[in-house]
Amino acid sequence: MQESSSWGNQVNNIIYFTPRKDLSAQKNLADFIRLSKEHLVIWGNLPKFDWESERWFTTYQTIRFINYENSHLHPSTPAEPHQLLHPAFMEFAKAYIRYQQSMKQTRQIAGIMQAMRVLEFVLREDLCTPDITQVSQRHFDNAISYLSNDYQSAASIASNLLRILRRSADYYIVTDDANYWSHPFVGRRSYFYTNGGGAPQVLKDKKVVDQDALLAIGEVFGRGFDEKLEDVDVMITSITAILLSAPMRINETVRFRDDCLDTDTDKDGNVQHYLKFWVPKTKEYARKAIPTVMAECTIEAFRRLREITEDARRLARYLETNPSTFYRHANCPKVPDNQELTPCEVAEALGLSKSSSVTTYLKRQTGAWSVTGFTLNSLWKLVMEDHSRTNPHFPYQQAFDGTGSRPPRMSESLLCTLRHQFSTRQKTSPVLLTPFSRSYYAVRLAAQLKNGDRPLCFFMRHGFPSIQLRSHGIRHFLNRIAKHSGVSIEVITAWSNRSSDRQTLTYLDNDEGEAASETSMLTGISNVQEPKDPIIEAEAAAYRDGPIHRSRYGLCRRSWRIGPCNKFGDCLNCSEVLICKGDRVATNIIAIDRDNLVATYNAAQEAISRGERSATRWLTVAAPQIQRLNNLLAILNDPLIEDGSPIEIVGSDFNHEQTLVNEKAIDLGVKLVDRKKLSIEYGAELLMCLDELRSK
Repeated sequence: MQESSSWGNQVNNIIYFTPRKDLSAQKNLADFIRLSKEHLVIWGNLPKFDWESERWFTTYQTIRFINYENSHLHPSTPAEPHQLLHPAFMEFAKAYIRYQQSMKQTRQIAGIMQAMRVLEFVLREDLCTPDITQVSQRHFDNAISYLSNDYQSAASIASNLLRILRRSADYYIVTDDANYWSHPFVGRRSYFYTNGGGAPQVLKDKKVVDQDALLAIGEVFGRGFDEKLEDVDVMITSITAILLSAPMRINETVRFRDDCLDTDTDKDGNVQHYLKFWVPKTKEYARKAIPTVMAECTIEAFRRLREITEDARRLARYLETNPSTFYRHANCPKVPDNQELTPCEVAEALGLSKSSSVTTYLKRQTGAWSVTGFTLNSLWKLVMEDHSRTNPHFPYQQAFDGTGSRPPRMSESLLCTLRHQFSTRQKTSPVLLTPFSRSYYAVRLAAQLKNGDRPLCFFMRHGFPSIQLRSHGIRHFLNRIAKHSGVSIEVITAWSNRSSDRQTLTYLDNDEGEAASETSMLTGISNVQEPKDPIIEAEAAAYRDGPIHRSRYGLCRRSWRIGPCNKFGDCLNCSEVLICKGDRVATNIIAIDRDNLVATYNAAQEAISRGERSATRWLTVAAPQIQRLNNLLAILNDPLIEDGSPIEIVGSDFNHEQTLVNEKAIDLGVKLVDRKKLSIEYGAELLMCLDELRSK
């Protein structure tokens, strides 16, 4: 590379690309690719990283440079040349990703690759060679058009696409006009309104887990108390039980240690179970309380998972010692390490049941089909080579970038698994570990997938209809249950480990009509707005000024001189009202109020039966009030009490004189302490002492 092109400056071990405006876009592109390929060191120390490969094994994830049409190619399927990005564009994509990650490593490479695939596709459709230097406004518009049709996350991918083009413009690789382009996924077309908190209710409902799927998984979980379940069924049912115990993400389960379930004592002295683990997304430890109703299931789920993964943890502890001798598992041939093995003993040592599986494995490891001439020592070398390839981060489950919390070692991980442990066709390997992947859970709950003559789908294997369950739907489900139970948005946000309440709204239903209907049912008030009839003169005359005036229940003794009523019309709980025995109008009104309150009480009970726990507050308030009104009606309808008798309601609020005394006390700087507050704070004994002093 020529000095005049001045492509790099090194500051603090970071090499920055410095393009030159006077050079052509092709020259700057070539310099940019050369810098990323030959001089950047990120991932260069990883044993399986190879610039020329169509698959990059990086710190956080594997990158595959496959094209737009084949973006759903299964990870285990080798890509054909026609399924890859065009070689010319692939070099740019590799250079861009490696350069950006060398500036700052992130986990968001998948979004960048989605944008790259769409960009390469529209360039390839329009040009003979998808040359990034030839990108124009029409290519950007075509890419946005494809995103509008095919992607739910169109706004995010479009933002990545703009970022790629604008940075490329800064490098003088693409036209400077890219700095002025914008995508339409804003406002009402933004993620918030199309798939987030402001999305239509029908879209939010689709995110919630199918409850038939939960019932099916629960039924299989219940069978585990009476019969032995296969490891794959233990994994599916137990992880589901844990996901139902607190809102979490499926990838967080990989961070579970085998002791992450713990107990503590709450403020009332009751035992509270909780989960403690590191949350990669928020980069902090979480301590999530488990609802009491789920505690027993969660404890059993952890017990079952520990049981099926104990053999793997035992193997991991052995491998952490860097052993030179074969791992003596339960079925290992009991022969000296240097004794030549028979083909059957080779199969037993490797934990393979079919001769074809043995030859296939040895061919992959040695390049030869022969199964003779092996000892436990020579087999162990093959096993350790295989182990190093498939467990690049050993002894850890995941990569550790040097920041935050270290991922758990396999030997201390709850989900430490053996190779093929959850396979429906292959035998579990007793000598090889495999890092747990969230796909082990996801693919078995996708109804459309099958594996040979035995369905891979969990539901189909157990005789249930074809259902699909997404782990994130359980998170939505728990958030909705919490909201319907009266839990505040702030508490739900903290329980779910989110950074803002706005994100929580994405998970909650927002049907204002339904909420209004439920509220009107509980309160007994119609949610339909109807104009009221005007008050006629005769009715207005009934409410006269002065110290005594007529209310709908009787006579109110509160003077207008004292000020407006501070009971807000709650006359039946006010000691100032005086009811006349035999007043049919007042009696009928009180009976109607009682009936309305009973209807509210019954509606609250129905709401509780549907899971609306917050309705218990209505029962607490309504029950004593109904009893109070029943007692009052019994007196008003008692034939032994003479009509015309004045009836005074005993209230614990105020009276006419007390208001004047309170005002005078304030003027004199004296504080009159409320007896009810004293009783709450100090108990009835203090009031008894005061009463005794008053009587002396």
